[in-house]
Amino acid sequence: MKKAILLLVSVSCFPSIILDTTGKLIEVTTSAATNVDFHASYVDITTSAFTPIENDGQITTATTTAIIAAPGASTQRQVKAISITNTSSTTANNISVFLDNGVSARLLFPVTTLSAGESLQYSDGQGWYVVDAFGRRKVQADDLGGISGRSFDFYKIGTAPEAAGNFYSWSKDSGFPGAWAAGTPGLAGRTIDGTAAADAGCMVIANPASGGNYLAQLNATGTVAHNLFMQDWLWVNTGAVVTTTTGQSVNSVTFPARDVNGSTNGEGVGVGILVTGATTNASPVTNTTLTYTNSENQNTRTATISSFPATAAIGTFVPFQLQAGDKGVRSIQTLTLGTSYGGGSISLVAYKTIIGQPMTLANAGSPQGIPVYNPGVRMYNGTCLMPVGIASSTTAVTIAGSGMVLQR
Repeated sequence: MKKAILLLVSVSCFPSIILDTTGKLIEVTTSAATNVDFHASYVDITTSAFTPIENDGQITTATTTAIIAAPGASTQRQVKAISITNTSSTTANNISVFLDNGVSARLLFPVTTLSAGESLQYSDGQGWYVVDAFGRRKVQADDLGGISGRSFDFYKIGTAPEAAGNFYSWSKDSGFPGAWAAGTPGLAGRTIDGTAAADAGCMVIANPASGGNYLAQLNATGTVAHNLFMQDWLWVNTGAVVTTTTGQSVNSVTFPARDVNGSTNGEGVGVGILVTGATTNASPVTNTTLTYTNSENQNTRTATISSFPATAAIGTFVPFQLQAGDKGVRSIQTLTLGTSYGGGSISLVAYKTIIGQPMTLANAGSPQGIPVYNPGVRMYNGTCLMPVGIASSTTAVTIAGSGMVLQR
């Protein structure tokens, strides 16, 4: 029994086929007892002659059939064209083509299903392709694994932001999805999982059964012009004392494997302060710092907030500026407010920005498209997609929109 060695090939492989020894021939394997017509043309080349030859016939059983015999001694047999057609009117047949050298059969064209009337063709210089029953060439899809998709919608009724130029989070606001809450995990915090009940306020994005989710498009609008960002929130804590001006030990639990590389290293991960209860500091605070370990596993790094706003309203979100050269945060060690925030409550949030979208006109958003063949921005399992915007005024903003997620 011949041993078939399977090689991965595309329809454009083997643009030329030459049988250069007396042991090489070309065979076709059929899977069903349907009529399969074949035609082969080739030329024999010797030092003194160039001889065109053709061979045709019909296969009627599930078998292996030689359609081009091995050449004679001192002869090279160059294949010019092959046509293999399923002439059945109803039944499909699985066809594969092998180059048999007498020891093993090497695959020239992988198993392809020829429906009734379809034909597998080979042309010297062009390679292999399949035509349908109407003679039209069939084109193989770019994504052999298949792509499926789903959409998500959101509608959030915001409250007045702190001031123009400040970030505002709709996490606490009503609408769809509903309000999100940090819970009471303490200073070490907890990981955030958008598919878990505890984080029901995240955008509703189910984990795929296999493969991954990719954000392919976002379309959003707001009642006031502003910039919108969709962030993946990875981790949150509670329990920081807003009147303590010395370092408070955080020593965060390990962030989930959702950095830009799908790891826990933290590349692309930032940290911000989320105001969950309005602060009462009379003037901006300029000495808030964070010590952390960066994505390169270097510790004792220092992040700063150049100006934490006075009397920050609930929903205010203030990102830290990382130490120069750092690409992200792996873990957090210490939070130091430096100056009392007066009152209220805050949480630290570790996040990764997925996409941003400018909304230059009120009630008329701009679609943000990402080429679907790329296929988009990867969102790892458990992503908690949360809208955060830069306020253009102190007017409350209601946002609405939808996104398209591809699964592949």
